[in-house]
Amino acid sequence: MQKYFIIAGEPSGDLHGSHLMKEMTSMNSNISFKGIGGPLMSRCGLNSIASINDMAVMGFWEVIKKFPFLKSVEKKVLDMVDESFVSIILIDYPGFNLHIAKKIKKRFPNINIVFYISPQIWAWKEKRIETIKKYVDKMIVIFDFEKTWYKERCVDALFVGHPFVDYYAKKDIKKDAFTKLGLDRQKKYLTLFPGSRVQEIRNHLPVMLQALKNDFFKDFEVLIGQAHGLDFDLEKRFNLEKVTVVKDFPELTLAAADFAWVGSGTSSLESVIFNTPFVLVYKTSPLSWYFMKKYVKVNYAGMPNIILDRPLVPELLQENLTSVNLIYETKEILSNKNKQQSLVDGYAAIKQKLGPTGVSRRVANYILHGKD
Repeated sequence: MQKYFIIAGEPSGDLHGSHLMKEMTSMNSNISFKGIGGPLMSRCGLNSIASINDMAVMGFWEVIKKFPFLKSVEKKVLDMVDESFVSIILIDYPGFNLHIAKKIKKRFPNINIVFYISPQIWAWKEKRIETIKKYVDKMIVIFDFEKTWYKERCVDALFVGHPFVDYYAKKDIKKDAFTKLGLDRQKKYLTLFPGSRVQEIRNHLPVMLQALKNDFFKDFEVLIGQAHGLDFDLEKRFNLEKVTVVKDFPELTLAAADFAWVGSGTSSLESVIFNTPFVLVYKTSPLSWYFMKKYVKVNYAGMPNIILDRPLVPELLQENLTSVNLIYETKEILSNKNKQQSLVDGYAAIKQKLGPTGVSRRVANYILHGKD
C-alpha cells in the first residue's frame, strides 16, 4: 500500500484535493491518504486530523489569534509524517504549507514534496521563492503566467491548467444548476457569495444585506451560497428574510444567477466560467489591509482582473465596500448592454488562458509517475 500525506487548509483546497484523490485512486487502487482536508476529501477516504473550518484563516491579525491552534496542528502533522510516505502533497494554503514543507524536508531530506496551486508570491511575499527552491521538489501551477514567472527565477514549475475547467466542462451548466437547486427559470436571481471563511462572512454579508433593501432588487429572488465545510449558521447570525441559503451545490448559485456579489477568491473565477456578471468585494481588518497595501505588488484583488491585467470586473475593496457603491456598480452593469458585452468578451479571453480539460488527471499522473 502506497501512502500519501495530503494537506488542504481551505474549502477551495478541499475541492481540488478531492478531485485529485479521486483521480489518483482511479489510476492506482493500492494507495491511501492521511493528512488534513474537509468534507469532500473525507468522502474520498481521508481521515482528517484537523477541522478545515478551524484552519481557514486570513489576514495578519487573524493568523495571530489562531497561532496556538495552528502550532498544535503542526505538531500532529510532524508526529505523523515519516519516510514511509511516497509524497507529501500540499495544496495552496501557503502560510501553513510552506512552513510544514520546510520542517518536513529538514527532518527527511529524501521525502518528495509536491506543492499543488502556487502561493501568489508574484503578488506579494516574493521572498517565499527561496523556501520553495529549498524545500519543494515540484511546484504545480494553474495559471500559465505563473510558469513563466517561476522560470524567470530558475524554478521548473509544471503548468497543468485550472481545475475549474474540469469541474464545469458541461455545456449547459446553467440548466444543471436550476435542476439541482430546484429553481424557477422564469424568475430572476441575485446570488450573494460572501466568501468561504467566517471572517469574510462577517465583513461582507452585512453590506450585501443592506444593499438588498434598495427597491432595485425587489424583483430578484436572492440566494446565498454557503461554502462547503463552512460551519457557520447564517440564519441565526443574520436577518435573512426572503433570502434562501444554499448549502448543497453552493457554487451552482453562481451559475443560476443573473447577477452576483462575490467575495474575492476562487468564486470569482467560477462566475467567469458561468458567464455570470458580478461585482467583486473584499474587506479585512485594518491591520491586515495596511500590510496588504504596503506589500502587494499587483494592481487588482480579483483573479479575473489579474489574469487580464485590466479592470474588467468592478472591485469594491475595504472602505469602498458600501451598500451605496454595491447598488451603483450593479445598476451600471445591468442597465448597460455595452458593459455586459465587455464582460462576455473578457470572460472568453480568461477561459482561453485556463488550459484544456484533464487538469486533475495531469496532476495525479505527475504525482504517481513523475511525468509532466
